[in-house]
Amino acid sequence: MRVVVIGAGVLGCAISWELRKCGADVVVVDRNGDVGHGSTSASCGIVRRFYSQPGMVRLAHESSHIWADWADWLGPIDDDLAKFERPGVLLLPPAIDEGVLGIVEDMKSCGVPVHLLDADAVKERFPFLEASRFTPPVPVDHPDFFAPSERLIEGAVFEEDGGYVVSPGLATHNIRLAGERAGVRYLLNTEVTDVRHDGGAPFEVSLDRGESLVADVVVNAAGPWSGRLNQLADVALPLETRALRREVHAVSNPRCGGGQVPVVGDLDGGVYFRPESREQQLIIGSTDPTCDELEWVDDPDALNGGVSDLYWQRQVMRAMKRFPEVGMGQPSGLAHMYDVTTLDWYPIIDRTDVPGWYVAIGTSGSSFKTAPMIGVMLAKIIESCEGGRDHDEEPVVLELPRTGEQVDTSFLSRLRNANPTTGTVFG
Repeated sequence: MRVVVIGAGVLGCAISWELRKCGADVVVVDRNGDVGHGSTSASCGIVRRFYSQPGMVRLAHESSHIWADWADWLGPIDDDLAKFERPGVLLLPPAIDEGVLGIVEDMKSCGVPVHLLDADAVKERFPFLEASRFTPPVPVDHPDFFAPSERLIEGAVFEEDGGYVVSPGLATHNIRLAGERAGVRYLLNTEVTDVRHDGGAPFEVSLDRGESLVADVVVNAAGPWSGRLNQLADVALPLETRALRREVHAVSNPRCGGGQVPVVGDLDGGVYFRPESREQQLIIGSTDPTCDELEWVDDPDALNGGVSDLYWQRQVMRAMKRFPEVGMGQPSGLAHMYDVTTLDWYPIIDRTDVPGWYVAIGTSGSSFKTAPMIGVMLAKIIESCEGGRDHDEEPVVLELPRTGEQVDTSFLSRLRNANPTTGTVFG
């Protein structure tokens, strides 16, 4: 089976390696000069299992075992390895309601070490964090933005062994080396200019270097450019994906050497942050509160990659409310894009109505953590479909060997109804 994977982010690299393990002849094409230089380069690499959808909880939990055992999973490679730091993940939802309680019980049922903390327990464990309730978040120019809150959070969800991967780019490079060891070929600095087919495989994939690749299977893992690629190949999907501009920022960590800062997902306050660089910095991103207008990108090639005062102020100032020791500093960070599935902010990992054309798209900024298992998932779907199985009628059920769980992969189908979701990067 001849496979072309378009996109060399963490998903494209993971998928290509898994397909090579199945015996496929795999070529990966990417317009960038190295793997992980697209959206993956802007990932914060957070590894958590709190999701509204049980299948995603299980994929994330299985993947967390892989990140914790990274060297063994990769096998022998001659390179520095990405590191999984585990200071814990503290999630502050707007309310501890039945939905949150149900997710926590589901997490416990599949073995996630997770606890509910009340406001006093949060203050005792993390005295540098403010336990006030800020829901709903307001714009930074609101007159009451910094007004003291007399309300306390209803509680928090703490994953004691969650954390983040240091250098998502390095992790992606690690997967590339493992794939190349197995025989995956990479064509970088190479752009797809056309895709020709007669209603399905075989595909002729034209490249800007003047050559073409013939494939029995094409995988669209092109991130924010995935919609354009589908159009180029005349592939239509029932679900919409759109590119969304994002910024992540870096500030000094005031607790460097003075107490371990967890990963904080502050849905109550509209921001998330985690330590970085041996805890010398904090990396800050947005949880997309409804008071902030989303900045959709119609042309990914025209992305404004600069850090803006608006994003800087609202994300850093929201972090300051939750972590009062943080200072503003000077604007520092980067801008890139999420590839968002507008239905529910969950990825589409599936076949399409064009036989031989598969997608791993619409990841909505939260699929780095699950990338190893998404690679396994799509490889299994491709192997089954190319072997004659009707995945739409008989969805692939994925076995998760490290946790002993199963996942019906149809929850990430292009034909699905909306998954339960926060409607944000937290899924």
